[in-house]
Amino acid sequence: MNLIKQSKERLDDLEKIGKNSEYIKELSNLALLQIENDEFEASKDNLLICLKHFKKQHDRLGKAAVYGLLGTLYFKSELYEESIKNYEYAKEIYTELNQPGELITCLKGIGNSLIKLNRLEEASDTFFKCTAICSDHNDLYNFLDCIGNLITIYEDLDDWDVVYQLYQKSLEAFTKLKDYKGMIVTNFNLGIIKKKNGEYDNALNYFKSGTNIAIDSNFAEFIVRGLSYVAESLFYQGKMNESKKQYLRALKVARKVKMDNAIIQLRLLLNSFGLNENDIEKQLESLRN
Repeated sequence: MNLIKQSKERLDDLEKIGKNSEYIKELSNLALLQIENDEFEASKDNLLICLKHFKKQHDRLGKAAVYGLLGTLYFKSELYEESIKNYEYAKEIYTELNQPGELITCLKGIGNSLIKLNRLEEASDTFFKCTAICSDHNDLYNFLDCIGNLITIYEDLDDWDVVYQLYQKSLEAFTKLKDYKGMIVTNFNLGIIKKKNGEYDNALNYFKSGTNIAIDSNFAEFIVRGLSYVAESLFYQGKMNESKKQYLRALKVARKVKMDNAIIQLRLLLNSFGLNENDIEKQLESLRN
């Protein structure tokens, strides 16, 4: 609220000089603050004044920026058709003026509105176009954002082959960025898909890769989760002793960092192997040795 008040005070000062480009710039800033504060009607009125100014000045980039803000405003107002329409206006200008960063923002906005309208095929096409532009301009963060939305779409469509391919693309991007958490989680998700298909060897490889990265990066929570995934895969392969050992390793780490819920779950799993509390303590001691 303070920022809005300050912006209005600056506008009052600028208006004394005249409603010039500096005034319009501040009015756009105020409109953005109002969107963030859910003051949609006030923001819309201010944006339409800005739009009228940019049209009069034949400022196409200014017009595109206002259309983009209107797209955001209508999305937040849950008026998704209007959001798409305004993002499309902005997209057309940004395409002609070769502004890839702004074009990516518009495509993401359109895609998100299409998801809200449950027009998943159109949303998918939009996000795939967006990933292509991101790849061409080496924009890995927006690439990953688009891939994340595509994964959500294809999970809803229950198309796990496409989801698997998308996670592989994510893994490549996270690896380029050296985003270790992203690499760990993506390896785990790839393993879960393979496990879902009964491909336990492949699942085990992904779980081991994610766990090794977690160990190298010293992410205790991911180490516990990864060791549990490895243990589960070994269990499904009938390798009971190896599975039990991995659960014990996970319990050891969980105890070290006081992960209480994980400790309870792991103890219950080890009980299902026929180990009582004394057995668990003895085997943990032998692990330490």
